[in-house]
Amino acid sequence: MLQLAGVLAGEAHPAELTLESLDPHERAVIVYDERRFALDLNWSGVESLCRRPGCDNQPIDFQIVVCTEHLPQCDVHALVAMAHDSGRRVESEEDPALLEGLPESDLLVTAAVGIGAYTQVVQEWLGTCFLPLDEIDDVLWGNEDRALAMRHSVERERLRLDRVARKEVRRLRGEIRTCQACRTELLGWDMETHPLYCSRTCSPAHPPAPAVPTAMVPF
Repeated sequence: MLQLAGVLAGEAHPAELTLESLDPHERAVIVYDERRFALDLNWSGVESLCRRPGCDNQPIDFQIVVCTEHLPQCDVHALVAMAHDSGRRVESEEDPALLEGLPESDLLVTAAVGIGAYTQVVQEWLGTCFLPLDEIDDVLWGNEDRALAMRHSVERERLRLDRVARKEVRRLRGEIRTCQACRTELLGWDMETHPLYCSRTCSPAHPPAPAVPTAMVPF
């Protein structure tokens, strides 16, 4: 615990640690500002854990800070925050084609579809990982080739993520053919609506989940 406290303090964070669980002489789970760390008491190893209490899985990465099991349970604010942090990590103006088809985007979009937050998450991912369409010409002023390449990459990725989302809609619907609220036939999919409902009017608000902070302390 002293080692972990030292790392956090070294990053200018007040290291106020809470013990979540303890297996004497084996392992301790420590919580700091909703971040969770597993300490191996035999060899002083430290690893980060999924932010959900009681989960022993590792987070997907340093930006998507929950495991694959708990990612679909995040609320829209957490998903947008993780899309922003993940997009900042990989952004590139030199060759935007390298940003297309990243697995992080698929995971975030799939989770977003299940809570009716596809539009918000995709907009955040594209605007952060690439550039907002209305800023491309200003940021890449004087280099028409790079600006055009960026626009093409953004549109290709938008179409690709739309296909990822629609595949997830089909999976979620399965044999369901009618809205779960009004029993109207499901003829299409409103991108801002949960797939099992016909409209935003019928779609219930996603139950709020605990906020998931995304800042990570490297160690």
